[in-house]
Amino acid sequence: MTDEKRATVTSIFGEALLELITKNREIGRDTLAMLIREKAEHEEDEEKILLYWKACHALLQKGEVQRAPLRLVE
Repeated sequence: MTDEKRATVTSIFGEALLELITKNREIGRDTLAMLIREKAEHEEDEEKILLYWKACHALLQKGEVQRAPLRLVE
């Protein structure tokens, strides 16, 4: 993953986390993934949509929400 794409994914996580905090919502992998999916549905840039889905997948991979380490799949 290029540095630019890594920075975009970091921004995606950061924006979603900040939105959950400012709206006083529960913070967890499920809620972050849900918000990231919602943002992907409103995005028009295909490359950024792919990064949203990769970020979401990294949060929910292997179905082990509590113990799975966060890894971005390339």
